[in-house]
Amino acid sequence: MGLSTPVLPGLLSRHTADALVATGIVSRTAGELLSDAHAIARAMPGDIAGREVVLVADDRYVFAAALVACTIRGAIAALPPSAQPEMVREIRHRENVVTVLHDRSGMLGIDLRGILEKTVPVPFAPLAPLDPSQPMVDVYTSGTTGTPMRCPKTAGQLIGEADTLRGMFAIGPGTPIIATVPPHHVYGLLFGVLLPLVSGASFARETVLHGEPLAGLVRRDGARALVSVPAHLRALRSLDAGALPVLDRVFSSGAPLPRETYDDLLARFGWRVTSAYGSSETGGIGHRSHPDDPWTLFTGVTIAIGDDERLLVDSPFVDPGAPRPFPTGDRVERVGEDGFRLLGRVDGVLKIGGTRVSIAEVEHRLLAVPGIDDAAVIAVEVGGARGTEVWAVVVSKEHRDARSVRHALVPFLEPVVLPRRVRVVDALPRDGAGKVRRADLRALFD
Repeated sequence: MGLSTPVLPGLLSRHTADALVATGIVSRTAGELLSDAHAIARAMPGDIAGREVVLVADDRYVFAAALVACTIRGAIAALPPSAQPEMVREIRHRENVVTVLHDRSGMLGIDLRGILEKTVPVPFAPLAPLDPSQPMVDVYTSGTTGTPMRCPKTAGQLIGEADTLRGMFAIGPGTPIIATVPPHHVYGLLFGVLLPLVSGASFARETVLHGEPLAGLVRRDGARALVSVPAHLRALRSLDAGALPVLDRVFSSGAPLPRETYDDLLARFGWRVTSAYGSSETGGIGHRSHPDDPWTLFTGVTIAIGDDERLLVDSPFVDPGAPRPFPTGDRVERVGEDGFRLLGRVDGVLKIGGTRVSIAEVEHRLLAVPGIDDAAVIAVEVGGARGTEVWAVVVSKEHRDARSVRHALVPFLEPVVLPRRVRVVDALPRDGAGKVRRADLRALFD
């Protein structure tokens, strides 16, 4: 039996009509967002309740207004793993999908920009809480093969988790939030859109990745919270110390935050980064305020540990139809009553020549090498006596060949663990959430 779902707030229930909800070249209030959402709802096809609508919007405000419109009409927002035309087309052609809502030139479907230019104001009233069991969003993830995998989310999972985040991290009305993560990923959706909508906060319409544009956005909005990923946070090293103000909250997720990045941000800007750990299937699981700390469970989350050290999760944010507790792909050890440490992936520990090899450890050692800016590691079946090899992809201006990279790892790793093949690239093929698909890494060696 799963845990009970928390009572849901209505979207915009902590906003007033004239409260700022989105900042940008043209800022918007909660009243304007509600009017725009009703205009989009009127423009959507008639028989749409319970069916999917692909949502692709670069403008976070347009995305939010369309998402609210979907809830008004009882439609399910389908979020593709990327906005590439072929990916959008593949999901659009699925049986239950009706149309595409977007803000892009040349894309088939409903261009929301024209609709928002002709919005008729409606009286402001916070939206009534949704039924927790109502299907709200289908998050599509790339998976390991590249084929989009559907991960359905109910209102209870998404709005319930967003309201939990509000209470845990003291996000209140008027808090300006900036996100470097696009809203079609579940982390960007929760922290960058739904958290502001349930807390009375505001969000920036733009999604910026680099140092100077981000600094300008923080100064423009007087931002108090930043939602980002390690790869984007590492890039802020291009800014001078003091170039960004101290923020109340800096969130990181999607990949482990290196200790060096944490220390650098603390020294440069006085930031103490809060890392969040979870998955598309489970929602948020834990958080921590320092890379060396154990993870602390989110409110309402309980865990168990399987025989293979596998993390088993139960919470209100797990898919109602999933097994309870839900078996993740991570190995853990418990720390106290409500804490745990990650030990690596269940499938990320293998034996090569009789030696246990942790993919996570090899990645950690690579990221700790001076001059290596980013890195990812995969295990590849090669047959023969070795069976499996470790291959690495690194971003570095100092280490330009495999020999240099392996030499830097010699003091820390057994010879059999050293990457057999190395590719040095200008940037890892990360998606908007900072994640790298194994297939994209493997393709770099072909």
